[in-house]
Parts: sequence; C-alpha cells; structure tokens
Amino acid sequence: MPYVTRSEHNNGIARFVSEKNLSFGYDEGGCVTVGLDTQTAFWQPYRFVTGQNIQIIRGEALNERTAQFLIPIFVGQMRAKFNWGGNGATLGRMRRLDLLLPAADDGKPDWDYMSSFVEDIRAELLARYRKYAATRLAELERKEIPGLDEVQWSTFTIGDIFTVLPGKRLEKRNMIPGDYPFIGASDSNNGVTAFVGNKNESLDRNVLGINYNGSVCEAFYHSYECVFTDDVKRLHLKNREDNEAVLLFMGLMIRKQKSKYEYAYKFNEQRMRRQAIVLPVADDGVPDYAYMEQYVKNVMRGKYERYLAYLDGQGR
Repeated sequence: MPYVTRSEHNNGIARFVSEKNLSFGYDEGGCVTVGLDTQTAFWQPYRFVTGQNIQIIRGEALNERTAQFLIPIFVGQMRAKFNWGGNGATLGRMRRLDLLLPAADDGKPDWDYMSSFVEDIRAELLARYRKYAATRLAELERKEIPGLDEVQWSTFTIGDIFTVLPGKRLEKRNMIPGDYPFIGASDSNNGVTAFVGNKNESLDRNVLGINYNGSVCEAFYHSYECVFTDDVKRLHLKNREDNEAVLLFMGLMIRKQKSKYEYAYKFNEQRMRRQAIVLPVADDGVPDYAYMEQYVKNVMRGKYERYLAYLDGQGR
C-alpha cells in the first residue's frame, strides 16, 4: 500500500506499508496529492494512505491525462505564492489560486484539448523510449552464467580495487547555470543536485561516485561528464578498464555497507579505502570482472524486455 508524503521524489511515495493501515483511513486513487509545505503535486492512480500534511484534489474532469497537464501549472503557481512555514498550500489558499488554462468556445476549460496534448507528448516520449530500449538490447548480449549462489566469493577492500580521487567544493553562490551535472552527496536522482557551467579538476566521466558525507555510502555510476562536490569521492578501477556494468555491480556491493556508517561512525576517506566488500572471484582468487559485467548485462537486458512487453500489453 503506497504511503504518500510531502516528498518531491518517487511520486510522493515514501514507502509501501501493510494494508492493515487502511483501518486508520485511506484515500482512493484518481486524485492529485499536494504537499502542504513543500508545494509538491502528484497524480495518484491507486488507493493510498497518507498523513495530515497532504491535501487531496478531485474533480469530474480530472484523470491521468488532464492531471498531468494541470500539475506543472498548479505547482508553478503554488511555488510562486506559497512557502514553507506559515504560508503553505492550505485548502483555502488553493481554492483561491488562479490557473491560466486552454478554454473551449463556451469559456470553460478545454479538457479535451488538455487530454489530447498530454497524450501526444506521451506517445512521442514512448516512441523515443522504444527506440532507445531497442538500441540498448542490441548492445546487451545475453549469456548464460552461474547464479550468484553458484560462484565463489571473497573479500577485498575498496582501496584494493579502486583508485580514490576527490571532488571539489563548489558553493551554491558560485554556481554558473549550465549543462554539466553537479554531483552532490544525495541519495536520489543519481546524485545529480544541479546543472552547472563550472568546470574544475573534479570533471570526470565513466566513474563511480561515493558519498562520504550527506547520504553516506550511496554509490552512483556516471557515464557522462560531470563535476563532483567535495563530499563525494570518485572511484576508478585499478586493474581493469572502467565500464558501466562492472561499476554498477560494485556500487551495489558498496551500498550494502551503508548501515555501518550511521550515527557517530563517519565514513571518511581512510575508512572508505579500508572498507571491505565481498565480490565474486575467478579460480585464481582475483575479482571476476567478466562475471560481474555479464551478470549486470543480463539483468539490464531483462529489464528492457519487461518494460517493452508491458508497453505492448498496454496497446501503446
């Protein structure tokens, strides 16, 4: 059962909870949820539970397509007029908001136009995704390999496997708007917290970024050129050329250590280099990079195949 909060991520869903929570109250899907202080808004298609800081918007003309047209306009108005603490999106204030919308000949909102506009954008995006997924499938050859429980594993330190390089402090006041992803110590959006025009010695690509402050021990792979905050370390493989699949596997194994670095036990650079991770090994006892690479490729290929099968099943 989705539990919807004021978060701006994951459609506002913070976690999934037991249906036993329904006894405390719930809302049916087919509505827009609004964060009282965060000015966030999302279409909720399914039954969900939430708290007192979420407002609910319903309407006869409101459906998935019209909601997706309205939400960006609605959020823009809320963020221009409301803010955190004392001036949030209360029901009374929301009811008084003016929205500029397409109008039909009778002066009422042109819901048919809004619905068709969103459907056209959706069709274009899905066509682009299909093309992208087909290209990725052609690149990802599937090979039969043993399961994770059928291979040998051994322990290595991050320092054994990686060269650890620093990020570079870039304060918000000094950021220049631009196209380079700025990698912060975040746990969402692949670590991207802004797009900047600044370049410095942290500029990198085809690299694994590891947070040692903020959301510690989060690990994200970056195929693109980007710049890193000083709260994120850049990791490159020592004994093998970096590639997406191997670094994704490594990132997962590093994230499994996250619970160790809560409370007062800091994840500094020295501890990062000494941190042990468990990896599949070849017969000679060295990390089995070929296995890790093929394992991730098989997983990725399976994901793309399921996504496309889902779209075909929807008739889209």
